[in-house]
Amino acid sequence: TVLSMEEDKVQVRAWNRFADQLYALQKKVIAAHQISTTEESGRYGGEFAKRFTFREVTYRDAESDRLLGVLRRAGDKPENLEIIGVYIYDKTGRVVRDYAAIYLPWGRNAPIRTFINLHQYRGDLHGYRQFDASDNLLYEECRGKLNGAEVDISLENYQIRQPIVSTDAYRRCFDGLPQTAGEYLTPH
Repeated sequence: TVLSMEEDKVQVRAWNRFADQLYALQKKVIAAHQISTTEESGRYGGEFAKRFTFREVTYRDAESDRLLGVLRRAGDKPENLEIIGVYIYDKTGRVVRDYAAIYLPWGRNAPIRTFINLHQYRGDLHGYRQFDASDNLLYEECRGKLNGAEVDISLENYQIRQPIVSTDAYRRCFDGLPQTAGEYLTPH
């Protein structure tokens, strides 16, 4: 028996559209700031991937040093984007959304992973909920203090269920965060 996988054309279109919109957003965010950059060149690890090289640029706001974005390109084909990351902040300087699209160096059909992280802050708690560009809930995380006690919640999608979701810490961390990526499926 030979196993085969069929291409999910709907996901390919959606995730490529997301990556294109994310790249456009990154250019817009960077253009709106005085920036500083750092560059790194490298080679992927592992036997199969070691022949692939990359060049990565990290963009920061020159005044605040806040991370604005990351862009990794193929070392031998700079037109091939491999990682696109964008960070959006509120007026107080806290990240409220961050996005990423990641391509395999040898797989240009569509990103292999996409992330939409929606953040919220309540008192000393910082929680975020993570989705992919198909609006699947992937992960939730919350850290900080609640009533003087440390909170450290880290849940993969299959772990988000009773009894954890009925705890006070969980509700304080995640109530108010969107249940879907919704409007953020279009990065902005």
